Amino acid sequence: MVREPRAGTNAMDRPERARTSLRQVLWGLVLAISLPIILVAAGGFYSGYRAEQQAVDQRMQETARAMSLLLDREIDKSVLVMRVLAQSPTIASGDFEGFYRRMKDARLADPFWIALFEPDGRTVFNTRVPYGVRLPDSNRLDVLRQVRETREPHVSNLYTGSLSGERLITIDAPVIIDETVAYILTLAITPEAFQNIIRDQRIVDGWNAAVLDRGKRIVARSRAPERFVGQMASANVQDALAASSEGILQSVTLDGVAVRTYFNQSPAYGWSFIISVPTSELAQSIQRSLFWLMILAGVVLGGLILAALLARAIARPVDQLVAAAQALGRRESVSGPDSTQVLEFDTIRTALAEASADIRTHERDREDVLAQMAESEARLRLALNAGHFGSWEFTPETGTFITSATCRANFGRGRDEPFSYADLVSSIHPEDRAMQAEAVAQAIADNTDLHVEYRTIWPDGSEHWIRVSGRTRMGENGQLSMVGVSQEITERKLAEERQRLLLHELNHRVKNTLATVQSVASLTRRSAQNTDPAAWNAFMDRLHGLAKTHDLLTTTHWQGALLEDVLKNELDPYQDAIRQRIRLRGPRINLQPSAVLALGLAIHEMATNAVKYGSLSVPDGKVHVMWAVTSGTVPPSLLVEWTESGGPTVKEPERQGFGTKLIQRGLAQQLGGEIKLDFAPSGVRCVITFPIETMMADADDAGETRQRYAS
Repeated sequence: MVREPRAGTNAMDRPERARTSLRQVLWGLVLAISLPIILVAAGGFYSGYRAEQQAVDQRMQETARAMSLLLDREIDKSVLVMRVLAQSPTIASGDFEGFYRRMKDARLADPFWIALFEPDGRTVFNTRVPYGVRLPDSNRLDVLRQVRETREPHVSNLYTGSLSGERLITIDAPVIIDETVAYILTLAITPEAFQNIIRDQRIVDGWNAAVLDRGKRIVARSRAPERFVGQMASANVQDALAASSEGILQSVTLDGVAVRTYFNQSPAYGWSFIISVPTSELAQSIQRSLFWLMILAGVVLGGLILAALLARAIARPVDQLVAAAQALGRRESVSGPDSTQVLEFDTIRTALAEASADIRTHERDREDVLAQMAESEARLRLALNAGHFGSWEFTPETGTFITSATCRANFGRGRDEPFSYADLVSSIHPEDRAMQAEAVAQAIADNTDLHVEYRTIWPDGSEHWIRVSGRTRMGENGQLSMVGVSQEITERKLAEERQRLLLHELNHRVKNTLATVQSVASLTRRSAQNTDPAAWNAFMDRLHGLAKTHDLLTTTHWQGALLEDVLKNELDPYQDAIRQRIRLRGPRINLQPSAVLALGLAIHEMATNAVKYGSLSVPDGKVHVMWAVTSGTVPPSLLVEWTESGGPTVKEPERQGFGTKLIQRGLAQQLGGEIKLDFAPSGVRCVITFPIETMMADADDAGETRQRYAS
C-alpha cells in the first residue's frame, strides 16, 4: 500500500528508490549524443571501404580472367602453327632435311625450336643442333603414345629437358600420313615466352603475377622469376584451384608477403593466371577515413572527460553515502561521518552508523549459535564417516535428490559426479527395483521409517549391496521429504554367503568323512571276526592315512589336490635317498576332494600290501606309478597304473583281502571306476580307470591335459 503525503508535506521530501546513479545519468547523456555520431561515421567508413574493396576485387578478377584467356590464345597460336607444320608435304615426302632448312630459314627466335620424332621415340632431327647429328631417343614415350592414340596435339606442363637441361613446355602434334600417325612434330618453348606476356601487362611494382601450368607449377612470375620459376604454387593456392576455376583468397606468397590473390583457370588448356596485391596497399585506401574517424573519436573523448569531471563534482556526496552502505553490507563498522554539506545525506549516514552497531551485536550472537551448530555437525559427520554412512534427502513432490560424497561413492559415483534419483533407480538391480519402490512408497504413505536392502549395479558393471534407512519429515514450506543414510554392505553380504557355503561344505565333508570311517570300520570289524590279529593296527593305519589326506586337502582349503601330491603323501615314507625306488610319472592333474580321499585310501592299501608282501618288502624292490588321460573312451578317462618289480615271487591270493575290498568299494562304487589287478609272478600290477568328470577338479585343466597326454 502507498501512503498519501500529509497536508503541508513537500512531496520532494519523500525518499524514492534510486534506479540509476548520477554518474550513469551523465555518462548516458554523453553517449546519447556521441554514440549516433560514432555509429553513422563508422557505418559510412565501413560502407566506403566495402565498396572500394568490391570494386578492386571485381577489377582484379576481370584482369585475371582476361589474362587466362590470353594464355589460351597464345597456346592456341602455337598449336595452330604446329597443325599447319604437321601437314607440310616435305614431311610426307620424307624430305626431312628440306623441312629442317625451312624451319631454320624461318629464323625462329630463341627460345623456340622444333623436333621431329617417330612414334616409337626415335629422334629424326632437332633444330637446336645441325641436321644429321645423331640424337638420343625421346624419353617422353608416354606423351608420344598419347598423341598417337588421340591424334590430337598435346600441351605439356613445365619440365626440364633431358638434352638441353632447360625448363621447357612442349607442344606435340601428330603428323598423319595415309590415315596413320607416322611422325610427331614437337615445338619446345621456354618459360621466357610466358614471361614476356607478364612483362607486356606492366604489373604494378610490389604486385605479383604468375602463370601456372596444369600441375600448379610456376611457369612465369613477375617478381624474382629466376628464383621461383619451376617451383610449385603455395598450398592454399593449390587448394583454391582444386576447389574452383576462379576466385579470391587471402594468402602469403612464396617470398613471405601477405597478399590478396585473384586467380582464374583457362577453360581450354587448364593453365592458370594469378595476380596478387599486397594487403598493405589495400589498407591504404581506408587511412583517410580512419583519420577523420580518429578526429571524431578525440572529440567524443573530450566530452567523456568533461562528463567525468562534472560527475565527480556532483556525485562525491553520493559516493560517501554509497561507501557507508557498502561497509554496512560487508558487516564493517560505519563511523559517524564528516559533514557532506547536505543535510539529508548526513542524516542517512548517522542512521547507517547506528544500524552498523546493532548489526555487530547481532553478529556476535549469531556467531556463537553457528559455532555450536558447526560443532554438532562435525560430530555428526565424524560419526557418518566412521560408519561409512552416506547422507541423502529426497523430496518426492519436486524430485529433488541431495546426496553426500559418501552416498554417491556407495553407488559407484565420483565425489563431484551428478547423481539424481532417476540415476539411483536405474542403478538398482532390475530384480530389486519393485521391492525398493514399494518400500519407499509404503514409508511415505504410512509416515514410517524406511529400512531396505537391495543390490546395485555400478557403472563399471560390478554388483554391490546397499542398505538404506530413512525417515519422513515436513519442511518449513509444507513439502514432505525423506532424509536418511546409505551404507554399502557388500562385504557383509559376501561374508554371510561365504559362511553359509562353508557351513554347507563342512556338513557335506563331515558326512563324507564319517561315511568313509564307517566303511573302514565295518570292513575292519569283519576282518577281526575272521581272527585277523593285525586288524586293529590296520584300522589305525588307515585312519592315519585318511588324516594325512585330510591334511593335504586342508592346505588347499578343500579345493582339491594334485594327483602327484596324493601319491607322494602316501609313498614318500618308503622312498630311498636317491629317489629311485619309487618313481612317479604323469601330467599335472588336479583331483576333486572326494577323489582325493578315495584314491588316498586305495594308494595307502597298495603301499601297505607292497611293504608287507610285495616289492617294498625287500631292499631292491621298486614301484612305478604312471598316469595319463585317455581320449579313446567316451567319456575320457583317467588311467593310473601301479607296477611292482624286484620283489618276492607273487602268488595270486586264494581269497579277496580287506585291502582289495576297500579299493573296490572306495574307488569303484564312489567314483564309478574300474580296477584290474594282475598278480604276475614278477610283481603286482594294478590298473585303475575312472571317468574324468568324477576325478578332475577343473574342466579346463582336463581339456589341456587331454591335448598334451592323450594316447
